[in-house]
Amino acid sequence: MATEGPAPKRARSDSERRETLTCALCLDVFESPKMLPCHHTFCLKCLDGLTSHVRAKSFHCPQCRHKVVIPPGGVVAFQSNFYLPPEELDTARDRTQCLAHPNQELDMYCADCEVMLCAKCVLAAHKMHTTQDRAEAMQNAGTQLQEDEERLQSAVSSVIDGVSADQAELQAVQDKRAAVEGIIRRKHASLVAMVDMVRDDSLAGLHIVSEEIERRVSMDLTSKQSNLDQLCLLQQRLQESGGSGDDCRLLQVTKEMKEGWGIPHAVQDLTSPSRTWLHRPVLSSLTTDFICRRTIQAFFGTVVDKPMKSTAAEVTVREQFRCGKEGEDVEVFSLCPNEDGSKVCISFARRGLKEDAPIQKYDENGTHISTHGDATGRHSWKSRGAGKGMCAKLTQTCLQTYDKSQKKAIFKLVNDLSGTAQVNTSKVVSEDPFTVEHNTEFAIQVGAHRAFDVNANEELFVVVEEAQPGHVQRMVKLYRRGQQAPVAIYSPPAAVCWPSDACFFMLGGQEVVLIADEGMDCIHVAELFEVMGASGPVTGIRFERSLAPGCPLVVQPTALNIDSRDRLWVACRGGAILTCTPIA
Repeated sequence: MATEGPAPKRARSDSERRETLTCALCLDVFESPKMLPCHHTFCLKCLDGLTSHVRAKSFHCPQCRHKVVIPPGGVVAFQSNFYLPPEELDTARDRTQCLAHPNQELDMYCADCEVMLCAKCVLAAHKMHTTQDRAEAMQNAGTQLQEDEERLQSAVSSVIDGVSADQAELQAVQDKRAAVEGIIRRKHASLVAMVDMVRDDSLAGLHIVSEEIERRVSMDLTSKQSNLDQLCLLQQRLQESGGSGDDCRLLQVTKEMKEGWGIPHAVQDLTSPSRTWLHRPVLSSLTTDFICRRTIQAFFGTVVDKPMKSTAAEVTVREQFRCGKEGEDVEVFSLCPNEDGSKVCISFARRGLKEDAPIQKYDENGTHISTHGDATGRHSWKSRGAGKGMCAKLTQTCLQTYDKSQKKAIFKLVNDLSGTAQVNTSKVVSEDPFTVEHNTEFAIQVGAHRAFDVNANEELFVVVEEAQPGHVQRMVKLYRRGQQAPVAIYSPPAAVCWPSDACFFMLGGQEVVLIADEGMDCIHVAELFEVMGASGPVTGIRFERSLAPGCPLVVQPTALNIDSRDRLWVACRGGAILTCTPIA
């Protein structure tokens, strides 16, 4: 049987040929190829980059994981791979000549294998593949690279924006942390002052009670001392008369013993126990340490992680100034800017130990202008009208603002705590002399109210009602002009809600109700809507979103108002006065 000769060598494909000339690290044609002891070859620059972070004097081959000791001279001391002729590397690097078919131009491109081909390659190994002309392939590749570059640039810009947003968010969290810490410290100072006052009151009470007990005991002591003196004197006279031999004196003492201090029942009264009840000053406590701690915790509040949906910015928020003394636990009950917001009146509520403070007037930069010494405490203000020649008068329920030029009707809520309140209107009837006509418009069913506002067309009213018996929190009620019962009651998005003020506001071309929530540290944007009911359209109010969610400047808002420049004024606990300007 004839023996077969050795099988002829199979010609290497262009891809296989190129693979032998390609570095496994950079996936490009070798540059200064260096061969490791394990016979794997890499570019000099690739080995240098691979070992630049290695502190030890060895590393593992990227292909076989064989441990390789770095020569004393560094990676450049590895043996050069002389089996890779420089001219062949140059040819592969040039990429104009086919490696498998010498002198054949690479004028075709295989889309399936993603390699450049010559005409012989196409007819041989790539006959069934999708091929393109080199120029067309280069044009498509250029277009694709441009699209890739644009996509990457967009991704880079997006990531940069994300980094900036995260940096801003981190700063906002840190700013809010500082603001909340300030609240806690001010509450602590207020509580310490309150405890000091309670201590002083207790010491004063101890002094008063003890003084009264001591006065009564001193009076008894004085009386008994006087009786003792009389008895001792009588005893002395009795002893002296018995041995004196003076009959007249003896008879006189005998008479006194029968009719005066010496009679039996008088002596018995003086010697019987005089105190049935003992009186001592004691500290009577009506609470326990647990309840006391719980009350203090309720006063401070509990720090929670409050998630809020991120929305596009609707307003720019700016701190105008701070009122009150530094470090004081200030509560602004309400504030009222004038027409253009260049001046603002502020009403302070009692907070902790502070007595009701007088009304203060500031300019928009926080410079104090004047003090209304005769007007103090809780004044609920809302102003309407944008004409000239306005005249304002402070009352206990609102700031009545009369527009002389427009003769605009102004609404005021008067509450006698009977469960109903009168909505009054005031209209300018004469400018010279300036006179106003007051009329009772209608009554509404509402408890003691904290804040009140009317919308632009004077058809809807919103009232923040103080917590009533049976309710654990304040309520926000919506009324329609002329109707006694509320048309809707606001349902907050969270169980914890402590509304402090509400006002109508134009936001994005839509009239909404803004509700300051002191309990959850935000401002609600409440949407007004209408649905068809059995007897016609029914107006409702519902939570839509938060205004400026996460803004570190908004810290326990207590009062809201607007000026004619469409700015929202916000007062926060601690005395920060903010303005929010809608973004066009």
